[in-house]
Amino acid sequence: MKIVKCSILSAGLAAMLVGSASLPAQTKPPAQSAPVKPTRVRAKLDGFDLSPQSGKSANQIGGASRDLGSPRLYAPHAGKAFSVMPVFYWGTADSGQKVIFRLTSLNGQTMYEVETTDNHLAYPHDATSLTVGSTYRWTVIPENDMMGGPPAPALITIVSGDERAAIETELGKNPDATNSIFVNHRIWYDAIAGYTSVLDAQPGNQDALKGRAAVFDQLPVTQDLADADWAQVH
Repeated sequence: MKIVKCSILSAGLAAMLVGSASLPAQTKPPAQSAPVKPTRVRAKLDGFDLSPQSGKSANQIGGASRDLGSPRLYAPHAGKAFSVMPVFYWGTADSGQKVIFRLTSLNGQTMYEVETTDNHLAYPHDATSLTVGSTYRWTVIPENDMMGGPPAPALITIVSGDERAAIETELGKNPDATNSIFVNHRIWYDAIAGYTSVLDAQPGNQDALKGRAAVFDQLPVTQDLADADWAQVH
């Protein structure tokens, strides 16, 4: 009887061992792969800068760099605007540095001048009206000349004629594609202002970040701004 019991116990133990061996091995859940960051494509969009100096930094005069403390105009040497109340952007060495924004006619007449600590200015409704088809100069002058003095003025032309008519027609047909239309016509000021307006209302908007970065990529002086926008693209 004892032998039988041992046999039975041995058989039971063997069955348990066989059963245990057939259990699937425990595995760790698959690791979550990191999201793939979109590939940055630097498109060459010729035509934003109409100046023969378009390959030079905006704070250069005669090929010689000005002092590093000089403000930088975030615009082409010669660029186009559609709006008669364009938005101007610049950068200073110190955030909040006081500057004088000045816009003049080509003959040197001051159209508008104001002190500000902002890094941009929307041309105000109560200032001397800008005229379609006219070209102006603008710059920002540091309150303290020790900061490097003003950069060379940039030229801004308010588009007119057939080009303006074509833009108006396209905007009327497809108002949701405003920024793309300005980019296609190489209208620097309105393209940058349009994308920036979207990002002010919707920080992190991916289409606006990509669009503005593509425009900023076109000028040496705004390369850092393009990099900052692309850093937020995911």
